[in-house]
Amino acid sequence: MTSRQLEYFRAVARELHFTRAAEALQIAQPALSQQIRKLERQLGVTLFERDNRRVELTEAGTALLAHAERVLSDLNAVEEEMRGWGKGTRGRLRLGIARGLIAWLPKLLVEFGAEYPGIELQLREMSTAEMVEELAAGRLDAATLARGPGLHDPRLTLRSLGTEPLLLAVGPKSPFAPHGEAAVADLAGLDLIVFPPGSVVRDVIIEALTDAGVQARFRFETRDYGTARALVSAGLAAAFMPSSVAAEPGPPIRTVRLDPEPFWERSLAWPNGRRPAPALAAFIGFLNDKKNISM
Repeated sequence: MTSRQLEYFRAVARELHFTRAAEALQIAQPALSQQIRKLERQLGVTLFERDNRRVELTEAGTALLAHAERVLSDLNAVEEEMRGWGKGTRGRLRLGIARGLIAWLPKLLVEFGAEYPGIELQLREMSTAEMVEELAAGRLDAATLARGPGLHDPRLTLRSLGTEPLLLAVGPKSPFAPHGEAAVADLAGLDLIVFPPGSVVRDVIIEALTDAGVQARFRFETRDYGTARALVSAGLAAAFMPSSVAAEPGPPIRTVRLDPEPFWERSLAWPNGRRPAPALAAFIGFLNDKKNISM
């Protein structure tokens, strides 16, 4: 089995369509089909169930896809590492970013880009759960993610970037607005905006409310802090937000510090058990040199 065969297989597995996969690979569709049949004969398994209307992975195909993603990612890392040794620190860094970290991360990335102009940054904004899976599959090199309760994944190496409190954002006319402080236990019955499953803020909210024995009403669900802020400002509900996000300009809100104070931990994560390629090693070293990453 060759790396090219794995690339062909991965393309079909991602597209679940032979013609689109062939176009992405820039080869003829009959040649691609022939290569997949050859791979199936070599392995002695059926990788795809296919008919005139659909293409689906078999269980064996699903298992092979996980291996293919890791193997091809490792091969790419080897190639980038060799280029880095030969030409100085160069390469590509595929970096996942949690939505709540956008407020402070860009300045850091500008400084990194100025120090390492030979490294191409590719950024993707995702939820923590999505980034963990992309890291494990080799589709991200690293991620600046937020850690909440329960994130102890043995597939990842984690480097702390400090903690940040989560504040309660309320509308200007909210009864909580004049005080600026409140106990979590006082939030019983409050209409709240919640973020989707996979969001660390959601996990922190649920843990804080559960620990305080509080039942709040999750009235709205959104993936976007801007939407949450607009709803809060209109007085429709309250929302938990990282302090850096709440400090950004936008529709007027008031922030309330909570007791006990919920927080998340900002972290850099990369796949465990793999030697970082030069671009990632440079980024890790850059962060290690920073005495204060808070922005």
